[in-house]
Amino acid sequence: MSGIIAVILAGFSNGSFPAPAKGITAWKWEHIWLVYSYCAMALLPVGLALAFGHRTILQQLFRYPGLAEKVAIFGMLFGIGSLLFGVSLVRLGMAITNALVNGIVAFCGSLGPVLIGSVRVRSASLSWLIGGLVLLALSLVMCAAASVSRDRAQGAEGSGSGPVSQSIGAVFIAVLAGIMSAMINIGFAYGAPLATAARDAGCPLILASVAIWVPVLLGGAIFNVGYPAYVIHRRGEWSMFLSSNNMLLWVRASSMGILWFGAILLYGFGASMMGSGGAVYGWAVIITVSILTSNGWGAVTGEWKNSGAKPKVLMWLSTVLLVSSLVLLAGHHLPK
Repeated sequence: MSGIIAVILAGFSNGSFPAPAKGITAWKWEHIWLVYSYCAMALLPVGLALAFGHRTILQQLFRYPGLAEKVAIFGMLFGIGSLLFGVSLVRLGMAITNALVNGIVAFCGSLGPVLIGSVRVRSASLSWLIGGLVLLALSLVMCAAASVSRDRAQGAEGSGSGPVSQSIGAVFIAVLAGIMSAMINIGFAYGAPLATAARDAGCPLILASVAIWVPVLLGGAIFNVGYPAYVIHRRGEWSMFLSSNNMLLWVRASSMGILWFGAILLYGFGASMMGSGGAVYGWAVIITVSILTSNGWGAVTGEWKNSGAKPKVLMWLSTVLLVSSLVLLAGHHLPK
């Protein structure tokens, strides 16, 4: 039960992490993403390992360098997926991109650990997982339809309206973004022996997963920090960081990193508490709760004003399917 609660809280945190960036105009996307990525994928995981568990966490990376390197490769693939997600947003628009990418992330991230042999799931349990993922996929399709209908009602011009060949290429990029982004959870499952070794060496359970997150997230940081830094350097915009009026922007961008890494940390703890299937069912649960939370933020911040009745009905139906998916996935792990 405590594992499910931790994963649900992780979903709330993950769904909320973009909120601090809403309304920022003094910085461009690359400035926000650079501060967020550095905080979430480098500063916090490495800092936490050095401050509280260097003798139990970092030692495992030196004891098992081959495993740590392989886990970091999964992180690099995740980093590529994050960048491709940004490309998809421009080409397809937010509604279709979010539905398509999140659906693929949920499927690949949940089934990937099973396919690579890191997690074994009984056939009866697998039917629960697939049933929950099907409901999740249907809800995302409904969510996309609601978002497109809302944008049309509000007079917004959709993206991805070019030639068919361009749309097919954009969809291919979005599919690739989803597959690559799911690698963060496959890396987590593959690197489970690192967390086990850290826990056996005396590391608290809440921090044991940091032994996995350090190589995974440093791998992801290569692209998520490197690409925004390249764009800023090419445009000569480093001075935007130095203005004395930008302290609040630093705080807001950093808080994004705190929320995102906090979600990852809680997920690692909760998935471990859920047992052998935690990296499978837990991943589907965190994605579901994250989507519910982000939809809630959209409603609170007025994204659905003046959209008419049809988009709101579609969104409510999407929410019902999401909640049903969550009950199916989480309920399977509740104490009988």
